[in-house]
Amino acid sequence: MWALYLDESGSVDRHNLPLGNGQTPVFTVAGVALPLRSWRDYDREYLGLKRKYFAKEIDASSKTDTRWEIKGSNIIAPRNATSDRNKTFTYKVFDIIKKFDGRVFGCSFLKCAAEGTPKATIYTKAVQIIDERYDIFLREQDERGILVMDSRMAHMKKGSGADYTVAVSHLSFIFGNEEGRRLQRIKEAPLFADSCLTAGLQIADIVAAQAYADAYVERLVPDGPDLSRGYLDYRHTRTFRKPLHEIEFHSSNSYGGHKKHGLRVVDHRKRAVQPDALTALTDKFAK
Repeated sequence: MWALYLDESGSVDRHNLPLGNGQTPVFTVAGVALPLRSWRDYDREYLGLKRKYFAKEIDASSKTDTRWEIKGSNIIAPRNATSDRNKTFTYKVFDIIKKFDGRVFGCSFLKCAAEGTPKATIYTKAVQIIDERYDIFLREQDERGILVMDSRMAHMKKGSGADYTVAVSHLSFIFGNEEGRRLQRIKEAPLFADSCLTAGLQIADIVAAQAYADAYVERLVPDGPDLSRGYLDYRHTRTFRKPLHEIEFHSSNSYGGHKKHGLRVVDHRKRAVQPDALTALTDKFAK
């Protein structure tokens, strides 16, 4: 049995150009599939990394070392571009994933500033794209798997919030959509957890940030920051591009004449999503 731990990076909210404070032109859902039989081992190894590289921050906080988190957004932030500690820590996280034969999955959306896609649609579509690739991975491994996602409704009324919306959409896709019904290797609805309680989600947070930065720099600003649009400079994250894609899932077989890969980028910038097309897409994955 495998667990695909997923987190998000960037925002589903609409953005302006040039970017306003806190706005992002990219939204990413990404993470890592790890074997549950090795859960105790990768949990303790990740804890050891935090203790080794962030002992001062842990000691200065009010949290225990298991609950304290280093956020991927801080790792990739341009203000931390010269941090050797962050670079070494990230390489070590990737080493843990390699050691336990983990595989990276994710979907990044380059958002359209002119007419944004509804929040629920962009998030649930990302998960459905990941579902397809995760199921292929499980089939090629002859294994079964679950999804564990970072909770976003800890302070919200039961039955509302992002967790509920994503779970309902996932189940509708798995049981009600022709393509979704083929995904027989994924078991149960997505499970949601507080990231401070599981090292798997903390590792996923580091992976999601790197997948976000990779899509951002390679697709938006490959030659450096675009000040006219307010795009940030993530070129320092290119050092992680090769090791990230080494642990990305790459299918052994072809499907529809093509190999499948764990990371996908969807470009919504070229044209706004028309209302009728969006309604059709939503209906397709909601039935």
